[in-house]
Amino acid sequence: MDLIEVVKKRHSVRHFSQKSVATSDIKEIIKLAQLAPSWVNSQPWKVYAATGKTLEQIKADYEQKDHLNEKSHPDFPVMHRDDWNNRTQANMKQWRHEIVHHFADFDEAHHIMSDASEHLNYAPVILFLTMPKDSSLWSVFDMGSFGQTIMLAAKDKGLDTIPNYNSVRFPEVLRKQLDIPEDETIVVGISLGYAEDIKINTYQSKREPLEDVLKISK
Repeated sequence: MDLIEVVKKRHSVRHFSQKSVATSDIKEIIKLAQLAPSWVNSQPWKVYAATGKTLEQIKADYEQKDHLNEKSHPDFPVMHRDDWNNRTQANMKQWRHEIVHHFADFDEAHHIMSDASEHLNYAPVILFLTMPKDSSLWSVFDMGSFGQTIMLAAKDKGLDTIPNYNSVRFPEVLRKQLDIPEDETIVVGISLGYAEDIKINTYQSKREPLEDVLKISK
């Protein structure tokens, strides 16, 4: 694909098929993502790819914690949606409205979204991105650049992704199963695979009008 096509076709997939992802594809995607920019070439990123039995165990451990109603505690603090600024809250509310409208039934939409979330989107691969705990705040920008490059590189190979908070809710599970050291912050999980042929995957969120985002001063 050319760049414009890749950018336009990448969107968050919420339910993956069980088709396996080649290890060689994972390696090529991460190698390309390493070309992303970073502050003074710090390259703060590391990637822990969970697949197969390891990922099955992570999902099982998460399901058990959910069953026990254990409160989520990711390495990055989470702000309640009601505390976000008005502009971003409006976008989130519009997103929820669009999803319900996409299904034409709130209960159906809620059931499908909740099921996907509880099963970590049924992904065959999750890439967990970390950075050193003693990093500059600028490293968060670097991690975003790295993560976006991963998702674009994946799309170029015909693979789908979704970056998500849900997969990093219980860092102690990930540290145990993936041998992630305590001095690394678990930033985000990127689910990777091939989209299941299911209605939820046909939804694509809208973006604000360009004039509301871009200001050009002359």
